[in-house]
Amino acid sequence: MSDIIEKATKILQQPVCDHCLGRQFGQLLSGFSNEERGRMIRSIAAMSIDNEGALHSGMDMSNFHSVKFHSLDLEKHPEQKACAICADIFLDLEKWTAKVAKAASGVEFSTFLVGTKLSFDLVEKEEALWERVGIDCCEPLKAELNREIGKRVEKKTGAKFNSKNPEINIILDFDSNRTVIEINPVFIYGEYQKLVRGIPQTRWPSGKYKTSVEQIIAKPFMAATGGKSHKLHGMGREDIDARCLGWRPFVLEILSPKNRSLDMKKLAKKIARQVRVRNMRPSSIAEVRSIKESRAEKTYRALVIASKNVAKSDLKKLSALGSISQKTPQRVLHRRADKFRKRNVKSVKSKYVSKNKFLLEIRGEAGLYIKELISGDSGRTDPSVSKILGVPCTCKELDVIAIHSQKKSHLP
Repeated sequence: MSDIIEKATKILQQPVCDHCLGRQFGQLLSGFSNEERGRMIRSIAAMSIDNEGALHSGMDMSNFHSVKFHSLDLEKHPEQKACAICADIFLDLEKWTAKVAKAASGVEFSTFLVGTKLSFDLVEKEEALWERVGIDCCEPLKAELNREIGKRVEKKTGAKFNSKNPEINIILDFDSNRTVIEINPVFIYGEYQKLVRGIPQTRWPSGKYKTSVEQIIAKPFMAATGGKSHKLHGMGREDIDARCLGWRPFVLEILSPKNRSLDMKKLAKKIARQVRVRNMRPSSIAEVRSIKESRAEKTYRALVIASKNVAKSDLKKLSALGSISQKTPQRVLHRRADKFRKRNVKSVKSKYVSKNKFLLEIRGEAGLYIKELISGDSGRTDPSVSKILGVPCTCKELDVIAIHSQKKSHLP
């Protein structure tokens, strides 16, 4: 108890509000606000002064402007002074709450996080106090401001404070007297089929392609959310000239959305016919990471053209395709590192079409390049369909017909 009185005495040597006084003991007693702690400690200090009947240890008597002493006879009742630590910033909490409400108007949110940027002067004064009285049991000014304004924002908006998954971040800049609202993205899980060739999965910055799977899916969701931009995170990707007839998992990320209440089924029906989607639902950044890290096996159907005639019986030789050594294909070397990799072919089925044409159904490990598995890519893929058959072969058409993912739930 004597340690608390001694520390309080040091703090009260300058004008201090109840918030700043109580905050230095913020880790003592639960169920009390710092303002309530400060009020109690101030009363104890006042009783100590009154008990001695004289001014006590150099405390600034303006801290007791509202106290009616019993034994102490003051010639002049002290006037209240501004807090030397926070400059009475806590008197403006309602003003800051109103600023938050104004800045966030027109934005739909049910959860939020508050952060503060203190002025250099406030930081300097708080640190000077800590150097003088110590930091045992104290709480930072930022923490109390975040909490107290958070309570008021909850009451005013009906939204809830959430430090782990907030829909908006409220930044209070006490240096510039500004409030900034950072809107966190909306994440939407789904699975798509790309039913036409010639469309990339994501938009190209160069504008080479008029549209993409990303843009087609995002269009109705952008209109519904009022978002600024979008990103599509897919579980792998198919070539631009390949169809994806299997269902490829993805998460669509909408940045800075004004609206979050979405009718997923209704919006899915507005997606253009080149792409189909299913299983649309709310998602999270955790699911984005899971999808990007996934190593799903895939089954492909390829129409192969041979430069010379191939006998139907020769296709049985393709069962020898197993462990494959591949270097990065020449066609993607301009954007990917030249690496050597081992990949496995899980199964191969063939169907003879004509003397120089046949279909292959190949199930392969994640990262297996199918076009190069067929052509050999000038020896960079070994073995290959071309090498086993002894005839140069090329992939005329390619479809992804199944994606064998082991999905885990990452619901927000």
